[in-house]
Amino acid sequence: MPVNPAGPLPVSTAPNALTERIKELNCLYGISNLFENQDVSLSWIMQRAVELIPAAWQYPEIASARIRLDGCEYVSGNFKATRWHQNTQIILNGAHVGDVDVCYVQKPPPCHDGPFLEEEDRLLRAIGERLSKVLWLKRSEEALKESESRYRVLTEQVAEGVALVQDNHFCYVNPAFCRIFNIPSAEKMDDRPVHHPPAGEAGDMARLFGSVGDGIIETKVEQVHQITRSDKTYWIQVCHSPITFRGRAALLSTFKDITEIKEQQMAAQRMADLLDSENRVLRSSLKERYRLGDILGRSPAMQAVYELILKAAATEASVAIFGESGSGKELVAHAIHEHSHRNKERFVAVNCGAIQETLFEREFFGHRKGSFSGAHADSPGYLDMADRGTLFLDEVGELTVNMQAKLLRAIEGGGYRPVGSTEISLADFRIISASNTALDDKVSSGRMRNDFFYRVQVIRIQLPPLRQRKQDIPLLVEHFLRKLKVPSDRGWVPGHIMDTLNGYHWPGNVRELRNVLQRYVTLGHLEFLSPDSTMKSTPLATELNLREAAQQLEQSLISKALRQTGGNRTRAAALLGISRRALFRKTPPT
Repeated sequence: MPVNPAGPLPVSTAPNALTERIKELNCLYGISNLFENQDVSLSWIMQRAVELIPAAWQYPEIASARIRLDGCEYVSGNFKATRWHQNTQIILNGAHVGDVDVCYVQKPPPCHDGPFLEEEDRLLRAIGERLSKVLWLKRSEEALKESESRYRVLTEQVAEGVALVQDNHFCYVNPAFCRIFNIPSAEKMDDRPVHHPPAGEAGDMARLFGSVGDGIIETKVEQVHQITRSDKTYWIQVCHSPITFRGRAALLSTFKDITEIKEQQMAAQRMADLLDSENRVLRSSLKERYRLGDILGRSPAMQAVYELILKAAATEASVAIFGESGSGKELVAHAIHEHSHRNKERFVAVNCGAIQETLFEREFFGHRKGSFSGAHADSPGYLDMADRGTLFLDEVGELTVNMQAKLLRAIEGGGYRPVGSTEISLADFRIISASNTALDDKVSSGRMRNDFFYRVQVIRIQLPPLRQRKQDIPLLVEHFLRKLKVPSDRGWVPGHIMDTLNGYHWPGNVRELRNVLQRYVTLGHLEFLSPDSTMKSTPLATELNLREAAQQLEQSLISKALRQTGGNRTRAAALLGISRRALFRKTPPT
């Protein structure tokens, strides 16, 4: 029913101001107390408030009230819209959201200033303001509850433990928190003290919250804690953040189990420390080192090779080793493998020059049973055998372009398909290649793919030929004689034999030196089988005959001088420090 369109009637002055003031305070206090009730709806509060209003008016027995808010209407038991009414608006954030009306259901006693007192007009405005505040608080509470509900749904899905603490008591914990601390259910933690938890790993929880004291902090606190349970160590990353919850200071804490990450970090650190320690030992003795693995040599050239081997072993990069035949390329590859973290797995050596192109896939990728005639069982290829180890490609330049393309895909992680299989296989291996010729020329001539060339030689090691490190010959001679198990009375080389060995140019390098020594021990004389060698043999029988040994050495030096001067006797005599006539006397007639 519409209210009197003429507007509120005039107000009069109360004869008993104290009594009216008490009634006003009771009304406002009662409305304020309604909000203190927990878990009540806005409708419940408004209905109770409208029932409190009539008692505060001058004639409560005929007074009635109505609150209109958000399309809803709340009335006192005897409400009736009449011409004797008052109205005030409910304003929230500057907007008109509702009204409060007070009506007398019948004509009040006559009063020359109107039916309503001036104090009642002020009270009605105060009631409107109080209801506006209640409305704001209630909406804020509902928004907070909705936010809490959304946050609860979110936290129940995350893997990290979450706890909300206020006044040193748990307000909320999520399922992940319960799993970390072995709590049967989250409800057991509601409103329980943080430093004396009722369930789960109470000691661990108390210690992890110990850094925040009484739970009041000004800035975020992040820590990593180590926890030991049943002889197993766990690592928990904790983050305590100060927040405001329901108008008061609170603590939002997250707990992340980083045990796996920490163990990986510790393992990596141990490996790094071990490698660093090994490197320091190796590098400290590098200048005095005469061998690395099965490689021997004290010369500066070999010390530089040792340095490259150690650097290459510490990485996963592909290595290309270059050197003349017999210079020890495979020994270098073995040394890199043995000093790398792959040394527990296989070192698979492949002679690329012996691989037929038609059999390439079968040799490198393996085959499945029944894939061809005679394939009675599955057979692994070189890549399978080298998984987690090292694949050594000797004479890599002998691979054809097609073979390079197939191998390149496997090297770069694209996998390979064994013969007779439809499934892609993967292998983790490190490539070390070797060649006695430069690969650049093969790329220029089109016999090697450009991408394969760059893929196999990230690190390049050039081995010096034996003729460029002759100071290592005595060390190598001693080593080979020891391996040949020469009797003690013959386990040494006379000086003139050593001079001969040092004077030779060693086209076959270390391999030729080993073979020459083996013939020397077996046959009793020093014999060089190189096609271009003029130093054919030095009998063992001359070892104790000074005259014959001197004559043989003299002839050897004369032959060498003549060879270097192209047969010019005058220049050869000058090289030997003798006269041309003396040279003629010492040179046998041709």
